Order: sequence, then structure tokens, then C-alpha cells
Amino acid sequence: MRFRFSVMAAFGALPIALSWCVETSQAAVSLPDAMERLRSSDILVSDAAVEDIVQAGPTAVDSLLGVLGDSRREVRAGAIRGLGMLGDPRATAPILELLRGSLERRKPDTFEDRYLRILEIQALGRLRAKEAAGVLERASKGDAFEEAQSAVALFHLGENLGYSLVEKCLSDTTLAIRNLVVEGVSEENTQEAKRILIHATKDPSWVVRDTAYRGLGKWDTDSEAANVLNSGEADSSWFVRETVREAKGRSRSE
Repeated sequence: MRFRFSVMAAFGALPIALSWCVETSQAAVSLPDAMERLRSSDILVSDAAVEDIVQAGPTAVDSLLGVLGDSRREVRAGAIRGLGMLGDPRATAPILELLRGSLERRKPDTFEDRYLRILEIQALGRLRAKEAAGVLERASKGDAFEEAQSAVALFHLGENLGYSLVEKCLSDTTLAIRNLVVEGVSEENTQEAKRILIHATKDPSWVVRDTAYRGLGKWDTDSEAANVLNSGEADSSWFVRETVREAKGRSRSE
């Protein structure tokens, strides 16, 4: 077991949250057991269950679709996250419908509305749902965090608006916005994504640089990215230097 320090960008008025992520190899888990834990009243147990459910692959899609309408927010949130991570197109229509409904109810808005809406935006981007482009454009007209998540989602879809919004968000004065965008872009394996990650390694915040270098780890065989990773070993932040070393070591072992 090893611990990896990670930074999670919160949204709205919430501050950036720092969390310790525990990475450990686990035996295969039972899907029914993981679904039961998703319903736990303990948010940490429920959140961890999503990772186990995703390990089950496509067989988990129907189970997650079945709880999208659950009365408990964390169960619905976990289902949306899991479906986005699985990337199965069967999830596109129901999540798109949820986002449409959420946009119609923007006023009055609640924390729960915004929380689930951001997860829906993120999931549709991961699903590469081209049919969601118009709704995601509407979603981008929300607050700064909804705009940033929509920017990433549209970037995943290859939409011009996504590229322009990503560039805008990378110039935002809010650290959490910049980090959110860099983390989302790092999921792409395109030359444009690589360019953005390289640019982000010059960000004034070590948090954003750390995320950018972590994303560049999968580009280590690319000479330009490899040179940037090498320069990262001299970063002023100890956390960033450790991330660079880990990223280089991981890519060499793959």
C-alpha cells in the first residue's frame, strides 16, 4: 500500500480540499456487495464503492442506471460518476436528460442541484457524447465552475467552443478553476492536450503544476514531453518533484 497526495478542486464557494488517496491492490469485489456499499450512509464508504463498481466493467452499467433516480443524493452522484468513468454509451441518454432537467431548474438553485449538475457535465464529457454539445454549451453559461467543467466536456468532444473556454479558464485567477481544467484535459491523449499540459507546468501554483506533470507522465515517450518532465525534476516544490519522479518511473514500467 502507498499513499499519494492529491489535490481535489471543490466548486462554488467551497475551498480547495486536500485529500490523501490510498492506492492499494484489491481482490476482485462482488458487484452486488459494491452496490450495497454505494447505498451506505457513510459518504466515504459510498464514494469508495464507485471505484469497485467500475472495476466490474460493462456488467455494472445496468445496476448504475437503476439507481440514477434513487432518493439519496450520494447514491445518484455515485451512479453518475461511475457511468461516466465506464464510458458506456447506454448512459448518455439518461444523463443528458438529467442535465437538461437540471438546467431548467437553475433558479432557485441549491447546493445539491449544482453538485449533481457538475457531475452530469463531467460524465457527458467522459462519455464523448457528441449529441450533448448543445446542452453542454447551455451549461457553460452557469457559474465559473460549471463553465470550467463544461469547457473540459466540450474539449473532450472536440468542439471549438471547448478549446476556447479551456484557454479562458486557464487564465482564471482562481486556482481551483485552473486545476480542474488541467486535470480534465489530462484525460485526453491528443497533441492539443499535451500542449496545454506543457503550458500548465509553468503555472504559478505548485498545485496546477503538479497536476500537469502527473498528466504528462503518459507522454514520456514523446521527446518534447520527456524534456519537460526532466525539467520538472528541478521544480521549486518538493511535491511536484516527487510527482515528476513518480510519473517518469510509471511510464518506464508500462
